[in-house]
Amino acid sequence: MLLSAQDGMLRDWVNLSGVVLGRLAQPMRLLLRVLVLSAAGLVTGVSADAALSVLLKGTSVTPALSGIQVAILERGRVTESYAYGFAQREDKGIEPLRIDHNIRVASVSKLLVAVGVMRLVDQGQIALEQDVSKYLGWELRNPLFPDRAVTLRMLLDHTSSVRDGTRYFIAAGEGRLQDFFDPNSKYWDAGAHWSDQIREIPGSYFEYANLNFGLLAEIIERVTGQRFDQFMQNEVIAPLGMTGSFNPCTLPRDQLAAGFRKRNANGEWDSEGSWHAQVDGERVSCFYGMAALKAPDQFLTYYSLGSNATLFSPQGGYRGNVMDLMALLQLLVNEGQVNAASYLTRESVSNMLKPSWSLNERGDNGRSAGEAEPGSPFDGLMTSYGLSVHRISPQDWGFSNAPELLLGHLGEAYGVLSHALLDPQTGDGIATIITGTADDPTAYPGHSPLYRVEESVIQWWLEKQTVNNAR
Repeated sequence: MLLSAQDGMLRDWVNLSGVVLGRLAQPMRLLLRVLVLSAAGLVTGVSADAALSVLLKGTSVTPALSGIQVAILERGRVTESYAYGFAQREDKGIEPLRIDHNIRVASVSKLLVAVGVMRLVDQGQIALEQDVSKYLGWELRNPLFPDRAVTLRMLLDHTSSVRDGTRYFIAAGEGRLQDFFDPNSKYWDAGAHWSDQIREIPGSYFEYANLNFGLLAEIIERVTGQRFDQFMQNEVIAPLGMTGSFNPCTLPRDQLAAGFRKRNANGEWDSEGSWHAQVDGERVSCFYGMAALKAPDQFLTYYSLGSNATLFSPQGGYRGNVMDLMALLQLLVNEGQVNAASYLTRESVSNMLKPSWSLNERGDNGRSAGEAEPGSPFDGLMTSYGLSVHRISPQDWGFSNAPELLLGHLGEAYGVLSHALLDPQTGDGIATIITGTADDPTAYPGHSPLYRVEESVIQWWLEKQTVNNAR
């Protein structure tokens, strides 16, 4: 079997018939087995290779893709991984996408941040039911509910009554995160960062908000005395054997893949147009607002901890690859253990995975469409949530051959579509990062709240599971 993504060894990938088999250190009998089965046409990855290649080029119901990484978990072990498409398109040429290219994974980043938060919970530095004002050093209260404390749990499960409004980050040197909640600040935005509905009581009403994670990042800085991106690197990313970063400028340039979309000269979707990088192309920004600074390195040197951790995009800015996402899923499968050593307690993993909020039968205790407007095709996207863990009932979404429950997170930003999903009963899972689509994915609706291209990848995985389980 393949070695775990958590073993910390250097990744040395072998490609055979388009199938990425794993590390060179794996047992030679696996390589011999694959050689024999491949020659006989019996390796399921070969047919999967063809299916993903077709998806990359586009079909009648899905747009073409700039690139895709996929990795599969079987009973807690990484068994297959794939990378197709390109990572960069520059004057000097096109760089093929590799499995170790790091991509901005969008909101799957939230799952990683939650791991960091639970690590601090296990260490006794913070508590899930504590008023977060204690950690922030200033009072965080919805003016409509002045006597209702906002707790760490509420930030993690999106029941805090915090709202994104039209913006949820502040550029470097332009203000403090606290300004979003200060009526005398220009970032108050007429109170747009709080719910103003009396029925949306903190702790009971769910509405997905990225700003919750700006607050969590600020808490991390104030409690640990480390800058958010550095805490995540030292205390989460490295211990889990991951290779990415919340600060892309710390990564080798040839390890970054851009997020793309096809557009015309007016910036509109155009499937016949050219691919344009949306993030991490020729220019890479280490943090929000970097481009406007004369001396960005000095800004970070003198950055005041706990002032504005939204700089580092804690809600979606992790640059990683599907093997990193596999490491996350394996942490959950292994109940908090990394290489047979305890990293998180079982209690913390259980708290993350079990429902902290669920949509009631009336459907009036939360907004199930996520960031989309209610009444859209995305209704039913979020009906149960743990501590930054999306709890999905895929059979309700029309996947008849799916397990009853999948746990993990979805992501979408800057052209990228991503997910890391786990069947908690079997330890099977999938991680996918699509680097961009040639056309607006909303033009290709599916039978679920997902885009058709996402459904296609998940259905491909489910069919592989059926084949593998029949062996």
